[in-house]
Amino acid sequence: MGKSVLRAAAILAVLVVAMAGAVALTLPWLVSTDIVRSSIERELGNFFGTDAELGGQTQVRIFPRPRTTLRDVTIAGPGGRAAPILTIESMEADIGLVGLVMGRPEFSNFRLVRPHLRLLVGQDGSIDWAAQSGRAGRLFRRAADAEGEMSGDALGSVVTAQGRITFERGDGTVIEDITAVDGQLNWPQLDAPLSLSAEAIWRGTAGSLAFNTQSPRAFFLNTPSETGLTVQSDAVALDFDGMANAGGPLFADGAMSFSTPSLQTLMTILGTDLTPGRALGEVALSGPVRLAQRRMRFEGLDITVDGNSGSGVLEIGISAQRAEPAVTGTLDFATLDIAAFLSAFIDLPQLVGDGPPSMADVATQISTDLRVSAAAATFGDLSLENLAATAQVSDEVAIFDIGDALAYGGHVQARLALSFAEGGRAEVILSGQDVDTAAIGEAFALPRALPRGRGNFSVTMHAPTTGPMRSGRTLDGMVSVEVRNGVMPGFGFGQLSGQRDIVRYFSLDMEAGGETFSSARIYGDIAEGLLTLKDTRIIYPDGEVRLEGIVTLSTGSLALTATAGPAIADATADNAGAEPAAPAEDLARFFVGGSWNRPFAAPVLLPMPGRDG
Repeated sequence: MGKSVLRAAAILAVLVVAMAGAVALTLPWLVSTDIVRSSIERELGNFFGTDAELGGQTQVRIFPRPRTTLRDVTIAGPGGRAAPILTIESMEADIGLVGLVMGRPEFSNFRLVRPHLRLLVGQDGSIDWAAQSGRAGRLFRRAADAEGEMSGDALGSVVTAQGRITFERGDGTVIEDITAVDGQLNWPQLDAPLSLSAEAIWRGTAGSLAFNTQSPRAFFLNTPSETGLTVQSDAVALDFDGMANAGGPLFADGAMSFSTPSLQTLMTILGTDLTPGRALGEVALSGPVRLAQRRMRFEGLDITVDGNSGSGVLEIGISAQRAEPAVTGTLDFATLDIAAFLSAFIDLPQLVGDGPPSMADVATQISTDLRVSAAAATFGDLSLENLAATAQVSDEVAIFDIGDALAYGGHVQARLALSFAEGGRAEVILSGQDVDTAAIGEAFALPRALPRGRGNFSVTMHAPTTGPMRSGRTLDGMVSVEVRNGVMPGFGFGQLSGQRDIVRYFSLDMEAGGETFSSARIYGDIAEGLLTLKDTRIIYPDGEVRLEGIVTLSTGSLALTATAGPAIADATADNAGAEPAAPAEDLARFFVGGSWNRPFAAPVLLPMPGRDG
């Protein structure tokens, strides 16, 4: 009994093997490549909603698994477009064995070699996915119209090698061209999640992309869907996770992080002509973001620019009337380099150098309104605390204000305003209250002959934006300095009055400690690059020194008259408009020449009393 069973089993096994071998030997002759060819043409045409043509040879192999290879595949463009929507050098796909034998082959696991996909972009920058995706588009529209479920049509996965994606206008103008695309698309069914991973080269830069959306129907039909996007390259890193759609006006609401090691390099890759005034380095943004109605808004933003870290609110928008973006926001930094911040908008080296003031390209094409604060800030050698500043740029006008900051024991304010319209002018305003002018002088290497103590100052300068401000020939404005309990080396009362009998030039000692004055005030007007001093008085316990004359701002050269004599009280209500003159014999008058750094003086002979002068 047992032997009979074993014998029957052995015979059955031999028959099965024989039948399998027979099927294996005869199956290649039972399969029609014409059926495979026509079936895949029909499937491709149905999917894209247009005609498909296989110009090359079709091959079918059975082992190790049924698979077909097709060459020279062309999918005609929808709507009568002249250019095909897709061309493929060669395509491979798995074939279901049962369907293959029955003459109704089903395909899956596509591999496309050198595919070229052309997508039509509308004038508003949007892509009508439904109109360009054949069967998928029809199912999308049907589901949207019915507000019901889509069918479970199987799509499977697609692998591409050395692909290309071109975005173009209806007239064939190429907007973007992405090459060397190696990727994989997984989309099991139309109502199932979609995921895409790819590596490609865009504008000469290699990078990788990962994208997924839980509801492709919603995403492509302008309904927010849970979506993730990651972009990585040497030039930029971008990550988004939240709700988004791309079937119409872009919408996104979620968490985003963005970073680039060089913003200027990224702008070059993007092909923009928005060039900042200097080579901006690392920029990083992260935080909640919302994109809607052509405006992107960051709430609770963390931002780092060239090592300056801050937080706040930032909004970037493009209006329908104006193509250039508008940037508004309020940012708070722990530390801030003011020169670096300004250089993003203007050519700062040219402004303080020998060239005319000019905005960077980015400032002329982006409208900006920023409120900036910083616990600590620097501008060259100037150190500031508790900074509150604004930057406003629009059209051909740029205004930068430091509303208030702590510096050198007091408060300082500043304004830089540039207008580049016809007849435009540049304005610089600097002011300070209760500041240590000695510390400022040392920090900026100012001439030692300037008064040093605690006090107030105000400087206003104007010049046309058509020429360099440093040349001074078109510079005008005013200067006001009031200092108390300080020194002004070289212009002490005792030093000057003690030299009245010298009949030769002598150098004013800048290295001496100097006499302490009770107050010093310097007033002057700036015109054509010359500072004309008037009503300038340095009051000492034993007398006062008055200065009148001209200082050339571009060189610092002096042409002054210094008068040392008894202190004269200011005019009062009883003698307004007239100050009593000191007797001539009590005055010592000098001509002061040279420069602020190395002044020299010579006595001016006064007429003797009782003689005609």
